[in-house]
Amino acid sequence: MLFMRERLHPYIMAQMKAAHKKGTPPMRPLFFDFPDDRQAWNVEDEFMFGPDILVAPVLYEGIRSRKVYLPAGAKWRDANSGRIYSGGQYIECDAPLEVIPLFLRDEVDLSIKT
Repeated sequence: MLFMRERLHPYIMAQMKAAHKKGTPPMRPLFFDFPDDRQAWNVEDEFMFGPDILVAPVLYEGIRSRKVYLPAGAKWRDANSGRIYSGGQYIECDAPLEVIPLFLRDEVDLSIKT
């Protein structure tokens, strides 16, 4: 996780700068970036980290997979597998202990894979 954080450092700094200058929250609900996607307003267990990273944390002990909603209006790349998904759908995602389900919006390359 430390390597991932270091690779994300420029992105994190850009989000902190946007928060300082515009008041844009770095971590926000899906509907913040996808206000026209009605389903995004119903998702309470995922969040956007900046406009390009969707985080779907595992919230319960013993869970090793989870359903993830990918908002409409974007393509999503699984940061762990590299697989591309269309938005506007739920997918089932593996979530072993050592993996945080992360998805990168559109063609963003944040080079977070270790």
